[in-house]
Amino acid sequence: MEKKEDRRIERTKVQLRQTLKTLVVKNGYTNVRVKDIVETANYNRTTFYVHYDGKDELAAEIISLEMKEFVHEFCKPVRDNPILDLRKMDASGTDVFHYIQENQSFYDLLVLENTLPNINQALLAELQDIFQNHIYYLGNQATEINAQYFIHYRSYGIYGFILEWIRSNYDAEPTEMAKRIINLLHYHSPFLSQLSDE
Repeated sequence: MEKKEDRRIERTKVQLRQTLKTLVVKNGYTNVRVKDIVETANYNRTTFYVHYDGKDELAAEIISLEMKEFVHEFCKPVRDNPILDLRKMDASGTDVFHYIQENQSFYDLLVLENTLPNINQALLAELQDIFQNHIYYLGNQATEINAQYFIHYRSYGIYGFILEWIRSNYDAEPTEMAKRIINLLHYHSPFLSQLSDE
């Protein structure tokens, strides 16, 4: 009985999350009320407040869950290869851009003016954390290219790269985007290693 109940709760939460994303695209975050969410999702306010204190908590959960998936997808190549040689890496070996494209209902929110609070800061922070705590460059210049200012440089570059792809309505194929990121990442050293477990 408990598993059935858990599945029902998760279905409800998935529906509420999807509804908020849809309404934000349509009306802008600040114009969406809890009343709008529950009416569109066909729930009542009591059900909503069983799970969330308000729409800000729902928005924060959407971002948190998505960022976990993003990190998982982004770090997949280095998880599968303890020492990754970017010169030999096949662009099809990374799924992060396929993942972004398949989850446009979230990633389109990144380029909206009136969007989920802190969504852009969350993606940038995750990119910085990846290069700080998950991926490490190897080679003669390792100390320098793993320094904080290089981490910021790479993080902001990839962040901007993703935003421009979204703004251009995903005009390049995911594999082409992967090729471009691989080229960007191996500019200073082709070798990456996993720094720690996720």
